[in-house]
Amino acid sequence: MRRGKLGAALRDARRAAGMTQERAAEELGCRQGKINKIETTQCAISPKDLSRLLEIYQASDELVNRVKVLAAPGAPGRPAGSLPNSAFLQLLELEPRASEILALHSERIPGLLQSEYYTLSQFSKAGDPTDLAALLFDRQQRARLFTTENAPRYRVILSESSLHRMPGGRTPALVIDQAEHLLTLDETYEQVSVHILTFDADIPFLDADFTVLKFTDGNKDLAYVEYATEGKIFRSPKPVAERELYWQRVHHAALGTEDSRKFLEELIDRARAGWRSPKQ
Repeated sequence: MRRGKLGAALRDARRAAGMTQERAAEELGCRQGKINKIETTQCAISPKDLSRLLEIYQASDELVNRVKVLAAPGAPGRPAGSLPNSAFLQLLELEPRASEILALHSERIPGLLQSEYYTLSQFSKAGDPTDLAALLFDRQQRARLFTTENAPRYRVILSESSLHRMPGGRTPALVIDQAEHLLTLDETYEQVSVHILTFDADIPFLDADFTVLKFTDGNKDLAYVEYATEGKIFRSPKPVAERELYWQRVHHAALGTEDSRKFLEELIDRARAGWRSPKQ
């Protein structure tokens, strides 16, 4: 269904630009048959060709956002059960270009750090119809951010509650699997650092989840703020600087990398031993 809507949107964009399929194919550097197959859903379109066609058609920002939503079923990292919003799609597109990523998450594990078990549990409990094979493929593709050349430094603060608020309820198996995954990421990738913000941390409050992307290639730094059903991109210097400053303050109150590792290891031990309820 999404591919059909995507094909129709690209066809309408081509016609609005006053182009024939032959002319569009010439601009893209392919045969007319490929354009026809894309528009009639006989084949998928690569992200590179999609971006190029939108440039060729001089598509409006509204159309670009709509097309990207249609082209991104089951995008990882989004709240399960909802369509990816245009701001989140911008975040996905710009992540690989960043030199440093600062993230803060309070109640759930972000997509980039989710174990496979966590991801599947999240979408299953949300009743999301996304094909599981496509979901895991998208998860794997986004995780390549950590293995690319000149991969950005990724520094994340996770509230202690995010390690207990598991999809479908806290179970030892899911907590252990996710905590072990975080330890593996921290061990495997030098540019990844995980910091746990414990319940005892000296902070006045914990703000909504957000991510700050910092660039050295000429792009402006930005902040992505995530809410329950949507997200928003901030590019103006003041709100971006405010988010970065807040991140630094929370980071100061969070555990360092070594203490965070110990925290995760102890959490695994307690889960394996059978933890007591908070009331006991």
